[in-house]
Amino acid sequence: MYRIPICIGMVLLLLGAAAFGVSLWDGPAAWHTDMRTLWGTPIALFVLWIGLAHAGTLISAIFLALGFPLDRRTSMIAELSTLCSLVVAAMFPLLHLGIIENFYMVVPFLDARGNFANMRSPLVWDCCSIAVYAIASSIFFVTHLLSEKRESLKKMVRPMSWLLFPLVLWVHTVVSLDFAVTFVPEWRGAFFPLYFICGAIYSGLALVIILLMAEHCRVRLLEKLMLALSWVMAAFWLWEFMLKGTFSFEVVFLGAIVPQLLWLRPIRDNSFVIMLVAVSAILSLGLERYVLVTPSEYNVANAFGWVDMGLVVFSLGLFVTLFFMLRVRLRKPLEGDDVVMGELSVQDEESASPVKGELSNNFHLLRLPLLVGFLAMLLYVLWAVSVFPDPMTSLSVANIVPLCLPLLVLVAMVVLCARPFWLVLNRRTKYAFVALMGVAGVLAGMFWAGGSSVAAPGAVSVQELATFKPAEKVWEARCASCHGKDGLFNEKFVREFYPVPQKLSLERLDSLGTDSLVSVIMHGRINMNAYGDRLTEEDARGLVLYMRLLAGEGR
Repeated sequence: MYRIPICIGMVLLLLGAAAFGVSLWDGPAAWHTDMRTLWGTPIALFVLWIGLAHAGTLISAIFLALGFPLDRRTSMIAELSTLCSLVVAAMFPLLHLGIIENFYMVVPFLDARGNFANMRSPLVWDCCSIAVYAIASSIFFVTHLLSEKRESLKKMVRPMSWLLFPLVLWVHTVVSLDFAVTFVPEWRGAFFPLYFICGAIYSGLALVIILLMAEHCRVRLLEKLMLALSWVMAAFWLWEFMLKGTFSFEVVFLGAIVPQLLWLRPIRDNSFVIMLVAVSAILSLGLERYVLVTPSEYNVANAFGWVDMGLVVFSLGLFVTLFFMLRVRLRKPLEGDDVVMGELSVQDEESASPVKGELSNNFHLLRLPLLVGFLAMLLYVLWAVSVFPDPMTSLSVANIVPLCLPLLVLVAMVVLCARPFWLVLNRRTKYAFVALMGVAGVLAGMFWAGGSSVAAPGAVSVQELATFKPAEKVWEARCASCHGKDGLFNEKFVREFYPVPQKLSLERLDSLGTDSLVSVIMHGRINMNAYGDRLTEEDARGLVLYMRLLAGEGR
């Protein structure tokens, strides 16, 4: 049953792998970019897939939290789609960083060398919030998966849904701030968080409906919700047109007009047409995200090419392959004892709503985890605002607020499920878990310690380089924006934008040689502009000598 979609997914994945490799090698020059942001197709795909990811757990958690749980298979399919979409979404910010192994630079944790992420950047809020959401969704999925046979875990599912429900709304609000706080006029607006949340739920509902169709199942309520959200999105698009004058006929046609076919009974009764309507909704939101990230009036440098299309194909292939392979692997625990097909519905309120004693017990289970989570959040806020005593670099509480709820939920979920999970694990699994935590602790210690922070022998500070004033002026005017005034990177820039410059070390400079470095300065490189029309060769050689002094070689 699932062999065909797995084969299709693997073919798409292999076809898109070339575009992904070219993007890693060439950076933003490979894909369609907007001259103001350089975000382009990867970030458009990231926003689309993170939206698709949010709806899965939200659909399962919100119905469960409100006392109207979906059938087991529908819930598990939705939650599995969340995890697979998160994997796909995570690929594109890493791709956009350029140097993937430096992803840890956005983790808001001070290491032994004094490095600390720019907490004023939405990129840091985004990374941490999504990481927490991925961990929390994984815990929720595993707990729900194992709860069928273990009563001790079954009573944890509902309290977890109460924690996940606000987290989903919070995380996509943070994602929207990546756009809303920028200088781009089209992205400004207080309505952006709600706009992003509704768009995410809309596209996510469509994805879950398509996946259920692959199971030969239908949930009419989800189809009605998708129709209702098409009107909500139409209202947002109309508001945006009235406010800013931006309009895309294709987006509105696919996302607001085509879904109105569901008002017709012959359409509603045809599963294949329902699936086409759901596909139309996803195409609409994908196109809308692309138009949002790269406004058409600025698309003069590049055009949507084969690499951009390849990234789309790669993302689709990765999701289809991952989802259906896990679907086959988890077939028995995912479906439970009953194999259901045809039309499904949520349980009625009388049979689904918890009795008063059960509700009280759920609140009792959450008291200690919430208390521990709140204390952890409070301690982190106090620590973070006191990291830098200098008023020019210190953080305000407002810079840390976006991380508060994700941190609280993460700690609360770990505390909530720690004891029940530990009890159901066998001895071998417990030993493996302890060993894994030990390895994680060692790796965390290595990250915190980092390399040596002792200055190299003979190092000369920028202030002492009086004899190299001309080269110093050129460096500050042309090079310091990326490489830093002292050669140690402009950390705020390189952690928030692409690319991360190479380290300025004597070993690297010696390996390249003076002539090679002069050539790079004069003629440019993949991610560096050419300065041959602005500098003489003598200026370039002076810069090379200045770089050696910054790297630690005195005269």
